[in-house]
Amino acid sequence: MLGAGAAGLTAALSLQQRGHKVTLIEYQNRIGGRLWSLPLEQGQFTEAGAGHFSADMPLVLSLIRRYQLPLLTINDGSPRYLFDGLSADAYQLLAWPWALNAHERRSTVPSILGHYLVAEGIDLNAVLDPQWPDAATIAKYDNLTLAQILRQAGASESFLRMLQAHAGCPYGTSSALGVLSSVAYQFNAKAYFRVKGGNDRIARSMAKEFKGNLVLNAPVVAIDQSASGVSVTVKDGRVFRADQVVSTIPFSVIQDIKVTPGWSSGKLRMFREMGWADAFKGVVQTTEPSWMKKGNFGWPMAASDRPWERAIDITGDEPGGYGNLFLYLYGKEIDPVKALPQDQRTASLLRQFRQDLPGLIDQVVTTRSVLWSEQPWVKAAFGGPGLGGAWMIQEWSRPEGRLHFAGDFTTMKSGWVEGAIESGLRAARAVDPAAQQL
Repeated sequence: MLGAGAAGLTAALSLQQRGHKVTLIEYQNRIGGRLWSLPLEQGQFTEAGAGHFSADMPLVLSLIRRYQLPLLTINDGSPRYLFDGLSADAYQLLAWPWALNAHERRSTVPSILGHYLVAEGIDLNAVLDPQWPDAATIAKYDNLTLAQILRQAGASESFLRMLQAHAGCPYGTSSALGVLSSVAYQFNAKAYFRVKGGNDRIARSMAKEFKGNLVLNAPVVAIDQSASGVSVTVKDGRVFRADQVVSTIPFSVIQDIKVTPGWSSGKLRMFREMGWADAFKGVVQTTEPSWMKKGNFGWPMAASDRPWERAIDITGDEPGGYGNLFLYLYGKEIDPVKALPQDQRTASLLRQFRQDLPGLIDQVVTTRSVLWSEQPWVKAAFGGPGLGGAWMIQEWSRPEGRLHFAGDFTTMKSGWVEGAIESGLRAARAVDPAAQQL
């Protein structure tokens, strides 16, 4: 098993449960992958990776129940919008200053979006089924962006700009198939939560249940299938041998690993054409969640076309009184931040935020930052098929000899722990069809 994130731990435990001997090899000196929680002052935690869960994630909920993990509530977003030089609060529907259609003026962004998707025959509950999309859905949407679908339904350009600010995703260029699961998780179910003490408690609880050989700080440098089994060589020269291997190594990394025999043409094409997105989190802890006094809170608390993009408030019902949020960036806005020294990145964005929206963030206690392209074990935040890329669904599900693939980038739920768990179960069942979830 290569990778001790949610996908690798799921596959390892599922196969262990069936009596298989499993070795789990991890690049980093910790388990969890993008289940990665960072401590703040007064016992609070922020999330460098998986920031929240929702009520329509049954695999995540099953693990939370299994390990009896305590939860914290996160509020749905009531943001202040700032784009095209204009500003308004989400709850002041009749005061929105943008050139919206008449029927877009008395409903919230999630409600308007849901209306358009239903009009186009898209069921967000069906989108979250592990078997989605079927052949008919692929044929209909594979070459469309979400923005194109919404325009067909009658959405105004101002609404599309508002949606992009709210969700932080470039829907104008992103594949509809690739982003609809994120739309469902952000807009369909409103019961948001995270784990008290850090979301990576899920991974740490799973690791405690693992009885096999756990090898940390062991980047894989070579995979050899030229003999009857598979041999995996790690950076310090150790070699591990197995009958079957499940790899959760991101394709952004595995394509640079020496593989014998070489990759098939299908895998090479998938590695080459899969799209990868970067993300930056500038963590801000404050003496209190002062933004709530202004009526702004939740996921997101503020949304814009400014360099800080979105402010995500994850304080919810966290005890202690401190405010807990992060500034969340995607795409081209990351480049100026990336050019700054690491210890200046969050402070630079925070100064800009305070100039743009004075009075929302008061006294700061501590700051942190995470840039995903600087993490060598993943090199990006999210990966998935672009326009016309649905053929990858079959390609990532198909083993390469004795090598099977998992990870959230091998599902249509890229970037979500639910997708990672789902992929780990799929890979475990490819090795042993009787493998089951814990």
